[in-house]
Amino acid sequence: MRNYLKFSLLFAFLGLAISLVFLQSCAQMASPPGGKKDTLAPVVLSSIPLNKSKNFKGKKIELNFNEYVTVKNLNQELLITPSIGNYETRIRPSGLTLVLDSALKDNTTYTFNFRNAVEDIAERNKGKNIKLVFSTSNAIDSLKIEGRVKHLLTNKKADNITVGLYPYTDSLSIDKAKPYYFVRTDTSGTYALENLAAGKYYMAAFEDANNNLVYNSAKESVDFITEPFIDLHKNETRNFKIALQNQDPLKLSKTTSTAKTILYEFSREIKAADLRFSSSEKPLYQIENDRNLRIYAGGLNKADTLKIEAALEDSIGRKYEFKLKAKFRELAKKEKSTYAALGFDVFPKVGAQIVPTDSLLLIFPKPVLQWVSKKVHILTENEDDLTFPDEAFSWNKFQNVLTIKSTFLPKTPKFTLALDKIAFVGPEADSTNEYKQVIKRLDPEETGVIEGGIRQPGHYIYQLLKGDKLEKAYEQKATGPCSFVNVEPGLYTLRAIVDTNENGQWDIGNYKTRTKSEEVHYFDTKIKLKANFQLSDLWITLP
Repeated sequence: MRNYLKFSLLFAFLGLAISLVFLQSCAQMASPPGGKKDTLAPVVLSSIPLNKSKNFKGKKIELNFNEYVTVKNLNQELLITPSIGNYETRIRPSGLTLVLDSALKDNTTYTFNFRNAVEDIAERNKGKNIKLVFSTSNAIDSLKIEGRVKHLLTNKKADNITVGLYPYTDSLSIDKAKPYYFVRTDTSGTYALENLAAGKYYMAAFEDANNNLVYNSAKESVDFITEPFIDLHKNETRNFKIALQNQDPLKLSKTTSTAKTILYEFSREIKAADLRFSSSEKPLYQIENDRNLRIYAGGLNKADTLKIEAALEDSIGRKYEFKLKAKFRELAKKEKSTYAALGFDVFPKVGAQIVPTDSLLLIFPKPVLQWVSKKVHILTENEDDLTFPDEAFSWNKFQNVLTIKSTFLPKTPKFTLALDKIAFVGPEADSTNEYKQVIKRLDPEETGVIEGGIRQPGHYIYQLLKGDKLEKAYEQKATGPCSFVNVEPGLYTLRAIVDTNENGQWDIGNYKTRTKSEEVHYFDTKIKLKANFQLSDLWITLP
């Protein structure tokens, strides 16, 4: 009996001890309720190899942290330069291990940058500057290239942009080769390529949307050095301004026929189109959405096959000849032809005001087949009804934008643009309804002047941009500084395009010939213009 009591007491004490240990271990897993929030990032306690190790030849990379961690998006976040090929990842509660498939290269400095891959479990605090650098030789490379990347057309910081160094060869093409060293920009657009070996390199920055480390010109913005190579033997600073440089050829992607139109969809933007038809009657056509070509049946015999010779110019000035065949689809028996009035947009929009140099624009969604100029007139405040002479009007090539020239508009503070019914008829027997819009002039004393730009002589396209989306509000071409008059009060960004080839538009570069896009420069701050103010000497500083 006495032995039984001893054993009972012994088991009771053992059970109590185990319970206390269990409770203590549980208490260590999380912060007590109401305690301070954990804001500390996980810290590396040890690693294999140690950071800045030399003569490392192993095939296992290991990190151990001071707390439980989770690893997220390792394939996207971990940047390894130069490449090590394939590896296996093993995640542990307080660390991770990478097991390499192949041996490391001799005489090479490696960098493993884990960026935002590691977080603590409790509060998701991201690890900071978790980077492992080691060498397979008795020296660690220490050269560095750093800089900043911006978007050329918006001047905004470009984050998560791949900046790469390529071993120099005469035949190198960044759309086929992967960089030997690479890094990605942070949220401020800055980057630092570190622990680089001396040597000759080519250098480029691009978006790498599909994370394959190969530049895709059709979808990814890019910038690059124009010299053949960098002879790297000291630290350098290199800044980049990226822009899309699509060099893909123009191709016909799709053809869609209806009873009224034929739509040709192309692979890239079309700047100009000249069509020659086999039929004696020439149908109307237009460019839509910058990359599509639509042909209207009008009065053509829909049973005939239409043969077309299309001379097209793409957005970068390359010319193409396409031989097209198409046939308008017949209406099915149960299919009815619907009618809709011919719509249009007016510049200025309702509620907007014009200045003395502004013309009126009527913008149609399709070509205008015929119109009656006398049905377009002006109603003044004095109840005068004014029509325009023929020279007041100007149509664009596709007959879908009508300009009423500023010099023929009344000088009164307010007037009404009036269109009679059936003033314009479209190619599908659709016509405009009666329309009226009050047009107001902005009092010159309610406007301001903005002067400045680039001091050096040259050919420039100056633009005043509004809002965060940088919508173009005013534009002028000059061979020196700019002067914008009659500008509405507001907050503006001043942009200057260097029109190198003097064609009146911004042109993209060509990564294949290492020709940069035409330069774009900005005044360094926003410009706040008040009514009846003149802001002068707003000079753009060139790099």
